[in-house]
Amino acid sequence: MVIDEKMDFRTLARAGGMVLTFRAGDAIFREGDNAACMYIVLKGSVEMTARDKSVAIIPEGKPFGMLSLIDKQPRANSARAREDCELALLDERKFRIMVEDAPEFVWYVINEFASRLRATTALI
Repeated sequence: MVIDEKMDFRTLARAGGMVLTFRAGDAIFREGDNAACMYIVLKGSVEMTARDKSVAIIPEGKPFGMLSLIDKQPRANSARAREDCELALLDERKFRIMVEDAPEFVWYVINEFASRLRATTALI
């Protein structure tokens, strides 16, 4: 199943998650940090880096940090605000609620994993 690119989970994420604000340049998390949450960019954008190299720019409406939520392992990369931004933080409980309230949400997350895996594979 492919989710319509126009599907926007920001309203649901804002209502169900804790909203955090970051200034441009602020670290959101660092590679190796322990964590059990993910984020959805409500406003602004986030840069993902691995070993000090940029690997992705996460725009408004897109999730990041899902891997640590799912596999309970340390962060595989770092995230920092590229500009002032608002993020919805979703812990495992809130993630499950979003899946129950909007089952297509899980496809949204899976599609992001697939997209990033293809982008990473293209770099190899």
